[in-house]
Amino acid sequence: MNNADPRHHSQLFMTPDTPTLLSCITVICLLFGSYFIFSEPSHNTRERRFWYASPFLAGGISGIFFTVPSILPGLWGLRIGAIFMLLAYGAGWQAIRITIGHRPKAARILIPCAVSLSLSALAGIIGSVHILSSFCRALVITGFNACALYELQKKTTEKTHAENILWNLLIVYTVLNALIVPFVPWLPAPFGAKGTTIWSVTAYNFMTIIEVTVVALALIAIPRERLAALHHKLTLQDPLTGAGNRRALKEWVTINYINKKPIVLLVLDIDHFKSINDACGHATGDKVIIAVKSVCEQILPKPSSFFRIGGEEFIAVFPYTTVHDALTTGHKIRQEFTKRSTNFVGQNIEVTLSIGGAIRLSSGTPWLTLLDSADAALYTAKREGRNRIIIAPDSEAPLTAEAC
Repeated sequence: MNNADPRHHSQLFMTPDTPTLLSCITVICLLFGSYFIFSEPSHNTRERRFWYASPFLAGGISGIFFTVPSILPGLWGLRIGAIFMLLAYGAGWQAIRITIGHRPKAARILIPCAVSLSLSALAGIIGSVHILSSFCRALVITGFNACALYELQKKTTEKTHAENILWNLLIVYTVLNALIVPFVPWLPAPFGAKGTTIWSVTAYNFMTIIEVTVVALALIAIPRERLAALHHKLTLQDPLTGAGNRRALKEWVTINYINKKPIVLLVLDIDHFKSINDACGHATGDKVIIAVKSVCEQILPKPSSFFRIGGEEFIAVFPYTTVHDALTTGHKIRQEFTKRSTNFVGQNIEVTLSIGGAIRLSSGTPWLTLLDSADAALYTAKREGRNRIIIAPDSEAPLTAEAC
């Protein structure tokens, strides 16, 4: 009969197993590193594959030195393992640089790691140099995390979902590491310079597992999210002018349906466009179409939105101030468009725009009603001789028509 206390077995079962934790981290790092080298299709150059794989391969090598100390017994095995750990953090920073679109800078990670290795080589297991070495290692890790955070922070385009997750993770880890640095002399390894304890090794390894996993999944997800965003953008973009298409207009209306700010909607149509194509060719016709977009980009007040909804028909939306301002904007567009287009088609062919407009003073006006009013104003402009702008009547903005 076994008289052993069952609570003893329970305590043994619940005790963290440091070699097992180290082995798990090592395997996870090596698996992610192998994935980025051999299986990740979105990183299609050798350089990108190397830099995406390098933080995990360096972390895996570090884990091997700590898990199997017989490879290099003594302090040098621990030193080499610690340096590869620093290289993993630095390479992670460089991998994030690449996701932002910057070139990697290997010297920026090798120099701090070389300084840390030099201090470590001079240090024993105790003493002031050992404390200085531990302090330097903690400072380098904090610096690498802070640099990676800075790369994401200065990204000018909108962050993807995975980039936001990575951003939040780096904030947490940078702050935690920064808080650790002043207390290095009194904290147990691997956080500080004192001897290791069960809790410090367990906490450190759990933090490492979380960081490695989140960074790896983010690096896998970010290119896919960007590709999906690009595909979505292309479905909303007119291929000739780069303006929004009908689908983009529909999405814009959905987003701005309850917008209470007064706006002006202009419908622009190139007069006698078929005649221009027949006389000058489709290549010249394309230049005339592109000129509409170029002129509107230059003249429309900010913020504004611009869409190509047909062969030679466009919609512009911008904030409303006064009827006079709306008319002035329309006239400037017409005049500048005719001026530019004459360079493409020659003096013997007149190229003009007819513009119909409507004003939405409150969210109570349905978008379809607004568009119908602008269309009706456009047809009126066509009937009255073209090359003019007409603003549809409104209770606060009466019918206004002006021509060249």
